[in-house]
Amino acid sequence: MKASQVLSFQATTQSLLRRPWKTYRDGTIFYGQLKSGSKRHPLTTKQGNKNYYKGTRSSGIGSLDSRGRYHVNWDKVRTYVVPANLNSSQLKPLVSPNSPMFKQTTEGYQDSFKSPVLALHNAINFVENGSSEKELDWEEMGYVHKIVNPNLAKEALVKEESS
Repeated sequence: MKASQVLSFQATTQSLLRRPWKTYRDGTIFYGQLKSGSKRHPLTTKQGNKNYYKGTRSSGIGSLDSRGRYHVNWDKVRTYVVPANLNSSQLKPLVSPNSPMFKQTTEGYQDSFKSPVLALHNAINFVENGSSEKELDWEEMGYVHKIVNPNLAKEALVKEESS
């Protein structure tokens, strides 16, 4: 048996962890309190580190409860109301409603645009060829951009050559 065990055979594990100046009067443990210094004044940006930003509570649309959950007060939420006579006004839209819709489609990728294989093929294509967006003629393509898996394109070429 070690000497430390003999000397502290009456001590509990809780009392071994506790220091005499780290208890309340009733004996309960608390950690993280400083022994000196005034901490009762309000925290300002001067006491924090260089990344501390206190804020001005200017966008406070709710409040925190005692459990740390945020409750939104819907009376404080900003709402933007569209004017009733917007169609008859002289205001013009920034984009014409007659402008064509651009569409992108994917072929040969299982998860469409979320596919990691598509991201890999786009990265390889960018490294090898650079940005090719300037070369695309959207009117000629019918405003539809097809992204085809290179493996699927190779299989289509092999089928065309064999027939």
